Amino acid sequence: MRKKISIGIIGYGTVGSNTAAVLQKKNRFFADRTGIDFHIKKICDVNWDNKRDWMPPVSMRTNDYNDIINDPEINIVVELIGKFHPAYEIIKKSLRQGKAVVTANKFLLSKKLTELLTLADTSGSYLGFEASVAGAIPVIKMLRESFIGNRINSVIGILNGTTNYILSSMTEKHQTFSDALKSAQSLGYAESEPSLDISGKDSAQKLVIISTYAFQCGILDRDFLIEGIERIEPQDIDFARELGYKIKLLAIGKRLDDTVFLKVHPALIPVNHMLSDVESVYNAVYFEGDLFGKTLIYGEGAGGKAATSAVIADIMEIGRKLYLGSYLSEQFIINPHVKFQSSDELKTRYYLRFTAIDRHGVLASIANILGKNKISIASVIQKEENPEHAVPIVMLTHAAIEKNLQKAVSTIDKLSCIRHPTQIIRIEG
Repeated sequence: MRKKISIGIIGYGTVGSNTAAVLQKKNRFFADRTGIDFHIKKICDVNWDNKRDWMPPVSMRTNDYNDIINDPEINIVVELIGKFHPAYEIIKKSLRQGKAVVTANKFLLSKKLTELLTLADTSGSYLGFEASVAGAIPVIKMLRESFIGNRINSVIGILNGTTNYILSSMTEKHQTFSDALKSAQSLGYAESEPSLDISGKDSAQKLVIISTYAFQCGILDRDFLIEGIERIEPQDIDFARELGYKIKLLAIGKRLDDTVFLKVHPALIPVNHMLSDVESVYNAVYFEGDLFGKTLIYGEGAGGKAATSAVIADIMEIGRKLYLGSYLSEQFIINPHVKFQSSDELKTRYYLRFTAIDRHGVLASIANILGKNKISIASVIQKEENPEHAVPIVMLTHAAIEKNLQKAVSTIDKLSCIRHPTQIIRIEG
């Protein structure tokens, strides 16, 4: 006789309704593959007037999430309402009652993941959160299982489909940022209020979650460098192409001995880098480990179906563990020896685009200030000649320390020959 696992879903938006529909439609398929009958007992939503492809029977509906948390027959609580409150309270209360929890709530997890993992372990339960990072790409599963024997030294990810679509459109269709954003919004790839995506904060939240496992560290997104793509201009795309690079919004985490640094920002990456061919709304994560070397995982990172795939995967995995009847501890321990490198001390190469009046001595003045701040110039591009107007001057630097670069640019931007703030884009790879 098959074991029955009862599920309660809290939040019946796109992902919640898709998850319920898939569990209903593929019930026999899942049972045949796992030996478990996954049964939805209750679904909670604040408004049942919104029609979905599959509407649960009235007997299954509730407006009070406590009806799910307090139901002793429900084994797995699926939290899909997002935001911080009341999701935080829902997850904690569910775990304390010994229920397993599956969530896609990256905002909450980026702030409370280690706490909730510890609570799950002390309560003898499970926390699944694959859908919180890169949609259907099994990033967390690979870190928890496939890469468990590795010391992860580097994580570089394209973790936001909206920004990747915008930068791809600017590169391939020669669109401006604003035109590419409008296109993304018209296709449903970007929200009407897209600041979370284009500011880099969405990628930063996902990087925090990945780094918790990759580097066994606890850090908040307020503690590292985050820059968005708002200031990228078509001429930067063109100059990058000429120099053999593409511009991508990257979420980067690296470890050197016991020192870890995280950052999110637009970056020039070489056209032969694994990540350079990741286009449109696709996501990818590039790992370097001491045993497996270099690996790239790639796929759809956004959308209801991709997120649903990850939620279902967590439900199946946790269901199998519950089927065994004995708790398999997933104790998570933060490495107390991990140190964090501040953004000011980061060292990398830079693309600098100055907008300066084309007159004698300008290049020398800029180079002099860079030199005084220990920044060495690798190459210079200045195509236009127009003594009456400002023209772009592009420089690539050798590796320099962030605080030195910022100090130098601040001084350069005060020169009388500089007409606009200098464009700074870091180079990766």
